[in-house]
Amino acid sequence: MEKESLRQLCGRIDVNRQWHDSYVSFVPRFVAEAQAGKRWEDWDKGVFYEYFERSQGQCVASVAQKYFTRDDRARLKSAWHEVAPLLKAIAEHQDEPQWEAYRQLKKVVRAHTAQDLRAATNRLVAGLQPRLLCSIVAEHQLEELYMLLGRHVSDRLPEYRKGDWFANSYNITRLFCDALQPADPMDIVTYPWQLLEYLRDKDNKQYLMDNYIEEKAQMLERVKNMVLTGPPGTGKTYLARRMAMKLVGVDTDEQLAASGQFGFVQFHPSYDYTDFVEGLRPVQSDDNGNVGFELRDGVFKQFCRKAMEKGSMARLDEAIERFKDDCSETPVKVKNKSGYEFSVAYRGGVTFRVRSDKSEAAEGRDFPANIDSIKRLYGGRKDGIYNMAYVSNILQHLKDNYGVPEYKADMADRKYVFVIDEINRGEVSKVFGELFFSIDPGYRGPRGAVATQYANMHEGSELFYVPANVYIIGTMNDIDRSVESFDFAMRRRFAWVEVTAGESAVNMRLPADVAERMGRLNDAISETEGLGSAYHVGGAYFLGTDGRPDTDIRGVWRFRIEPLLREYLRGLPAADAKLEALRTAFMDGGKG
Repeated sequence: MEKESLRQLCGRIDVNRQWHDSYVSFVPRFVAEAQAGKRWEDWDKGVFYEYFERSQGQCVASVAQKYFTRDDRARLKSAWHEVAPLLKAIAEHQDEPQWEAYRQLKKVVRAHTAQDLRAATNRLVAGLQPRLLCSIVAEHQLEELYMLLGRHVSDRLPEYRKGDWFANSYNITRLFCDALQPADPMDIVTYPWQLLEYLRDKDNKQYLMDNYIEEKAQMLERVKNMVLTGPPGTGKTYLARRMAMKLVGVDTDEQLAASGQFGFVQFHPSYDYTDFVEGLRPVQSDDNGNVGFELRDGVFKQFCRKAMEKGSMARLDEAIERFKDDCSETPVKVKNKSGYEFSVAYRGGVTFRVRSDKSEAAEGRDFPANIDSIKRLYGGRKDGIYNMAYVSNILQHLKDNYGVPEYKADMADRKYVFVIDEINRGEVSKVFGELFFSIDPGYRGPRGAVATQYANMHEGSELFYVPANVYIIGTMNDIDRSVESFDFAMRRRFAWVEVTAGESAVNMRLPADVAERMGRLNDAISETEGLGSAYHVGGAYFLGTDGRPDTDIRGVWRFRIEPLLREYLRGLPAADAKLEALRTAFMDGGKG
């Protein structure tokens, strides 16, 4: 996950003005009352109520049911001679932590209340030193903020001290002040809590997106071929790449490209069979200036051939079968590491039969070398192998004489994903040709082999098939009428999955206010005569060039959405009036 600076993340947060204004109104008054060292009866009644009697919605932090009960307040008032001096000691030092006073206040409050109300005590301390301590007073929530910052923030974080809210709160406040450099620390008192909520929402959206991609990838694994369809800007191409990452087993675009298991092409009206499957291509002219042609595989056929490459274990299996044939009639001589020979024969079953040429044992006296043990040793497992010397020497013989390579992780389970962007913009039946049969999930592999259009130019008139480990994802926009180029034979070979504008808001992690604005616009589009859900606007229209939500809503409308809607409405009755109605819906009922 890409990390950002704390300053960048906070730049996406609008200060909660109501909370901020309440905070800067009450907190200085609370500090002043505490500095005066008054009896509780002499305190400003509004301030005392805010900090000692209000059960929820307090200006520093709402701790709801964990605040002081009526009995708790009565006991604290009776012990005010212990409480007041500690409040005063803390309030008199606005620029220096009072660690011992914090702890003493915590002990006093604990001694005079029915339960350990740590958050309530922390709230008192945070209100007394607002420039040093943060407004997250519950210890588990402050720990959660540390965890989320570690996941999302590139700044160097202070060490988290388990069970020491005072130190952790102080360090977090310093972190925010150093990153944001406010003229007055009181200007950013709401940021820690607001950032906690922002990162929670971001993680939740990431979780939803990961689940969404996992669900679609599992479906692709079952159906083999899928078309992602939906309105423009819903991230269909992005989703296709993420599904490919999931199936291939990588985490980044760079890893996907380096895997060799991903292919991508974009169809267009002039794209044809020779580009996709195979065809004649011009080659460099000869000395006389004559241009020749040669038969070349298209991009999809090349991709399928790569997916057909056998892994090293498959190569060993082939070598073993050949070796069985070679030693079935006459034993084959195999040398050990010292150069001595022994004979290997195969008489059926799961073992080769080995007889040392130096042995004086009677004819027929031999030893087994288990074929499965040869495979296990090749894969690096040495445990439980009987007659290890014979097994090892036969394996080496297969490497030396049958082209068995050094072992690499078997490629048999590797999945290859081929994405066709704008699949409907090509004349699909002509581009695929006879492969429309081979891509059918029920005819993958050799049983679906077909003769290509240029088969007679290959030696032996080769047949070609689409391997079972190749998965095809197409993308297309609902409103593109070229979907009609899909005939029914092709359409039934693909699973059709709609990607809605609402899903794109989650997948692209749009802020709640942006997603709401997009929803209002799309509701209005659905109700506009001549349009409908196929003309919805996806989340991509709300992203900047850096892939993050664009905060310039007027610019988003003017340069991205309005031109698109004008094109949608071209030729429709009352187009200008309809556009104005859509603008009003987008601009927050005309308030934007």
